[in-house]
Amino acid sequence: MMTAEDTYLHAVERMLHGIAPEHRATVLDDLRGHFADAEEAGRPIEETIRALGAPQEIADRAREEFGAEDSRAEVTRAEFAWRVLQGAAVVLAIVIGVVVAFIMPSYAGSVDTMSSDGTSTHVDMTQTLTEVNGLWVALIALVPALIALVPMVVPRRARTATASAAAVLLTLMAVVGGFTIGGFFLPTVMLGWAALIAWVRLRRSGFGVTWRIVGGVLAALPVLGFLLPVFRGMPGRYADPAEGSDFQISAWGWPFLAAVLVLAVLIAIGYRAAGWVLAALGLVMLAWALVSGELFALLVIWLGGLWLTIGLAHAVTASRRV
Repeated sequence: MMTAEDTYLHAVERMLHGIAPEHRATVLDDLRGHFADAEEAGRPIEETIRALGAPQEIADRAREEFGAEDSRAEVTRAEFAWRVLQGAAVVLAIVIGVVVAFIMPSYAGSVDTMSSDGTSTHVDMTQTLTEVNGLWVALIALVPALIALVPMVVPRRARTATASAAAVLLTLMAVVGGFTIGGFFLPTVMLGWAALIAWVRLRRSGFGVTWRIVGGVLAALPVLGFLLPVFRGMPGRYADPAEGSDFQISAWGWPFLAAVLVLAVLIAIGYRAAGWVLAALGLVMLAWALVSGELFALLVIWLGGLWLTIGLAHAVTASRRV
């Protein structure tokens, strides 16, 4: 249950949406100091609140002290983060759409051909979605890119509503598509939501330590999922009897997983460079999955998209002090 002090501080924080995060923290810490002094002196909290003034008055005094540059800087920062994340969503959707429709083999089969001398030859063949279903599939594969592009061309006043609608629509397409075409666009969905959240939060209270910790935990969870079978031992029904019952990680996999864990910790602490590195690793995984055609390519695309989204979002929203 929120106390009168909590309610007052929350109201002040909402009024300070145009002030830089470090200056908001200064104002709130100063107010907490006033409440602590009042408690030590035995003064009623209501008296302290009346002495401090209404939340709007606190916000007005803060803007006078720190100047109007803070508000413009926050809008510029939010605009930059939005453009980077939403632009990445559009570009990734285009690339994935082209690869899925025109390049990635999606059908494997064989045909018997008859030569001029009557000899039958068995030929294995693979075909892309476009070759099997026609050009209309390629057009469908580019629909997510068009949806992600719409919020970037509408007026700024309509951006939040349009971006929300686009994110919801892309999410529905990915869920309905599942392990078919729609599933390949899950990284675009994640980037779209990240862009929307960054646009809203940076113009208000910004991203605090809780957001950084959540990002670090989300980045680390897949790694912990890989390591859990190693320490517990994979059940026999999943193991190769010739190699024993333990789940194995390749030699190159260990340093890769360790690097991701280190980056996750650095993101939780707040180091911006860790975000760029994690985003680069995610992008590499995405590229490999799209061109490899391996059995678990879709899962790798999802994992690469997760790390790309977390890393890029942290890199463009983290405070310049770290």
